[in-house]
Amino acid sequence: MKDPDIHLVKAAFLSQFKIAMHNCGVSSDYYFRKFNLPTEVSDPESLLPLKPFFHLINVVAINEDIPGFGSLVAQTTPWHKVLSLGPLIMNSKNLGNLLETFCEIASSQSSLVNFNLIDEDSNFYFSYIDRPVYKGDVQMELYRITSMIQLIQLAAGDEWRPETIRLNMPHTPVVNACSFLTESEISFSQADSAISVHSNLLKLPVQMEIPAGMRTGKNKQPALEIEFTHSIRQIINTYTKTQNISIEEVADIAEITVRTLQR
Repeated sequence: MKDPDIHLVKAAFLSQFKIAMHNCGVSSDYYFRKFNLPTEVSDPESLLPLKPFFHLINVVAINEDIPGFGSLVAQTTPWHKVLSLGPLIMNSKNLGNLLETFCEIASSQSSLVNFNLIDEDSNFYFSYIDRPVYKGDVQMELYRITSMIQLIQLAAGDEWRPETIRLNMPHTPVVNACSFLTESEISFSQADSAISVHSNLLKLPVQMEIPAGMRTGKNKQPALEIEFTHSIRQIINTYTKTQNISIEEVADIAEITVRTLQR
């Protein structure tokens, strides 16, 4: 029997959720502990299991009555300000270069999603396809689509919105809670999730605010290693910096059985 993949994400993305919850008066420590996420990370390049983020973003939206929480997380800290991602795209000369670079290096940030820039007549579509197990997840859809729009705004301006949005998720009134998306024509239950980008925008220069302290290296990070044994080691390395951890706790964090982990 083949061991399952453990989907991973850079620990830098934890700060997006922490800041958003703080701004909403919600205890991030409580929810991080609830979903086996560390309350603090010292190395933004370390790896965390991705699945707890899906649980976290949905439960916070429901429990705290914040229906547009996924979009709010993205708006609080845009992708270009995430410490593991910003340095990889900050040298983009124009929007087309930024999107091509992002699609190339996105797998270095999360092992789950494939991003693409697709040429469709006079428009391009900035799209992503999720793995089947997570397709149609409402809050993560809102988070990603909002983040993608914000990347376009680095060249097109803060008022820009896509003419059309495709969403993999089925129709839901939750979208109405996200004013960031309501100006666009939205199609639900699509094969992928995507936003339209007129070809003329791709030549526009990128105006990117660089957060203080963000390193400016040009080297692109390699894709996340998602081989099972390596993934387990990455999880252990991250969590044992702050606490002792048992095999039962590692299995719980990775959301697999102890028997599978032992095997």
